[in-house]
Amino acid sequence: MKYIYVISVLSCFLLNCKQVEKEKRKDIFVISDTLLIPVDNTVSAVGNYYNFNYKGKDGEVLVVPSLNNELLFFNMGKSSLIKKIRLQEEGPDGIGTFGNVNIVSEDSIIINGSNPLETYILDKRGSKLSTFSMAKNEDLKSRGIVGQPTTSLLWIDKKVIAFAQTNLLTNKLGENYYQLNVKALTALNTETSKYEMLPIKFPTNMSDGSGFWDVFHFTPSVAILNKSLYYTFPGSDSLYSFNLITNQRKQVSASSINLKEGNGVFEKNFTTITEMFKIYAENCSYVKILSDRYNNRIYRIIAHPTDKWKNSGNMNDVLISKPFSIQVFDTDLNFLGESGIFPKNSFDAIDSFVAEKGLYISNNHPSNPKVDEEHLSYSIFTLKK
Repeated sequence: MKYIYVISVLSCFLLNCKQVEKEKRKDIFVISDTLLIPVDNTVSAVGNYYNFNYKGKDGEVLVVPSLNNELLFFNMGKSSLIKKIRLQEEGPDGIGTFGNVNIVSEDSIIINGSNPLETYILDKRGSKLSTFSMAKNEDLKSRGIVGQPTTSLLWIDKKVIAFAQTNLLTNKLGENYYQLNVKALTALNTETSKYEMLPIKFPTNMSDGSGFWDVFHFTPSVAILNKSLYYTFPGSDSLYSFNLITNQRKQVSASSINLKEGNGVFEKNFTTITEMFKIYAENCSYVKILSDRYNNRIYRIIAHPTDKWKNSGNMNDVLISKPFSIQVFDTDLNFLGESGIFPKNSFDAIDSFVAEKGLYISNNHPSNPKVDEEHLSYSIFTLKK
């Protein structure tokens, strides 16, 4: 009789755990509103992966690139254009093709361009105020910073924090691999013009150099909240934090609760580009971190497996072909829940940001036939109370 009672209690406990997990998965967000900003044919309504937002003196501002090498500043409350910054490709103020951007002040921005060894501060006219170079830094002169859809230039206390791309090496078998047993993030002090490597390395399961691994798999996505960095590597289910004041680090394992089996981490080597794309499509990837300073929350976007993907030769086309879910954590990395899996091609989760109203995710997925080409269109996801 005692054993029957124990089994009954255990069964109730397990059923309750499953119910809690289900509730965590189903009831995290509600779509509370939509942001629509009218645009003309100089702005792409899809794929704005290099946008950024900030709170200015006249309200919240969304900054997106135009097709004319400009940055367009929109007032989010009024859905109206405030100003433009024309970026020069050549000449004294030339930066080539630009990548990641962030705000320094109302009148200046930090930006990287075609030269991976240089970062610039530009004024409101697009003129260079400062140029910072990695060329004399022994750790970085062969690496550099390259803007990518899930990376960012972070600005805090007059420092710029960014992912330093890794070196492509060749092993004894003649196979190419990326040097991953190194530090991943660099901090630029804009007052001294000096770079330093932060004590943040790639996960150990990514550092063996035993095959052709594309660096996009392991490009960390990083966000800042309360003087701490929060970061994730796409090929690892772990989530990390690093306090910029105390240098204290924390790591938690946080596999998606939507996975039917395994943890979705990349475990296979491959030798061709096609194999690389196939493995990337068929595995789970932890691709983007967003910080919510209004609710003290961390969001992580997870791209789930798919058997149908666009083989264009562009890794990002594979990424946005995948369905996704959103994990939620507090600032101590306690897991608070995860959404269900959103259908593929419903939203473009890589085109996303956080503002005062909530988590904004683009409605304009490139593969969605109902793309609104006349508007930047975002659904606003709000944490359910």
